[in-house]
Amino acid sequence: MKIQKLDGYTLVTYKDVYLRNGVLVQGLPGIGLVGKIAVDYIVSILGLEKVFELIGPGIMLPTGNVGVFVTNDGWLQLPSYKFYYYSGSERDFLFLTSEVQPAVWAQYEVAEKVLDLFVSLGGREVVGACGTVIEEKETGVYYALATNSLIEKLEAIDAKRSSGGTITGACGLLPALASLRGLEAFVLMGSTQSSEPNFIAAKEVITVLSKLYGIVVDLGEIEKVISRIKEKEKEMKRVLEETKPKEGEQLPSWYV
Repeated sequence: MKIQKLDGYTLVTYKDVYLRNGVLVQGLPGIGLVGKIAVDYIVSILGLEKVFELIGPGIMLPTGNVGVFVTNDGWLQLPSYKFYYYSGSERDFLFLTSEVQPAVWAQYEVAEKVLDLFVSLGGREVVGACGTVIEEKETGVYYALATNSLIEKLEAIDAKRSSGGTITGACGLLPALASLRGLEAFVLMGSTQSSEPNFIAAKEVITVLSKLYGIVVDLGEIEKVISRIKEKEKEMKRVLEETKPKEGEQLPSWYV
């Protein structure tokens, strides 16, 4: 393990790697936890090794307070950015995940630290994975571009081009800043209707990433989670229907 100081931040290197035509895929907490679920799932299913960890003043607890997590077995754990390495057949990948988003005032400086590291390792392309709220119940993955070289490739796998709006936080900022360094960059957004964790949207994002980069990811475990959620929703709907007053029936006087 190697520890390096970076202008107030600390980079922990667990393993030295160099990327062949490297791709960075970032999935942090956000709308529906879509990007985080997607990246965490890929890391878990592929059994990827953590190679770097970035720690610093702009990476705080989810509440915005300075502090640390305490694990279930009593260990102190600093909030951090975690980088996992995957070696593909033609390209190498870093998957970036965290329990938190950087503080608002630190979004730019944290993003630049990430890009400094990524470029130094041979990085060429940056993907932000997250969720987007749409009114339609139809599932799908939308994209927004910072560079235009990947339009045909994205259209070929039936990703839909975003029709406008804003992307808050690191999901859009990192790719946008990456493009200023001459890197290819874009955002993939799984559609959701609420802020609740959306495993279906995360699965859609994983599928698109797999098609784009030829990464084989077994979807069996996430499909089991989706199936359990649907069963619970179905049961909840049944209970609500049974407790709903029938036509012409009055509620008891004690009912509140």
